[in-house]
Amino acid sequence: MIKVYGSVFSRAGMVMLALEELGLEYESVDMLPRSEQTQSEEYRALNPTGKIPTLVDGDLVLFETQAILYYLARQYGEGRLWADTPAAEADILRWSLYISNQLEVPALDMLIQFKFKFNRDNPDQAVMERAGNELNRFLPLLERQLDGQEWLSDNRFTIADIHGALVLSWPKLTGFDYSAYPNVHRWVKSVLSHPAQKRLMDRAKGA
Repeated sequence: MIKVYGSVFSRAGMVMLALEELGLEYESVDMLPRSEQTQSEEYRALNPTGKIPTLVDGDLVLFETQAILYYLARQYGEGRLWADTPAAEADILRWSLYISNQLEVPALDMLIQFKFKFNRDNPDQAVMERAGNELNRFLPLLERQLDGQEWLSDNRFTIADIHGALVLSWPKLTGFDYSAYPNVHRWVKSVLSHPAQKRLMDRAKGA
């Protein structure tokens, strides 16, 4: 059985969402980022970075979220979460990489201020302003891409939506104002309310 290491409320949740969407059975090993579990010799034998998520599927051990999402879509998707032409595949990669390269760092900076440093009431305003400026710099292109379509690439639900929308849900948790980006906001909410995501949350509540 497939095994996923990481919390549903971390990047591992992206992997679990893909597994739920593909209807695959899996076991989750709950561990938080930067926890003692991630620094253990046993875990570092699987993932030398000491980060999450890690996926184990038989003899295959993978880390890096987007590589795991790609593997699941290609190995088990049978067309779901992926594309059927090289051009459409490149488009999925383009938008996933755009979010990863341009938006993920500021989104994570905002989340860290509110979640991991436990300073929700007194975040570092310089960090928040810098991160907000970066988001406002690169969100307009994403807003245009989502104009008139539900999903990011080829108007089908893919790994680019899973990765991208969950990354951009992090600033939403901190109160970032998405009012200037209604298409992006609608898209993030669509992924967060997706049936597979609801199943994942129900599974997490029952754990």
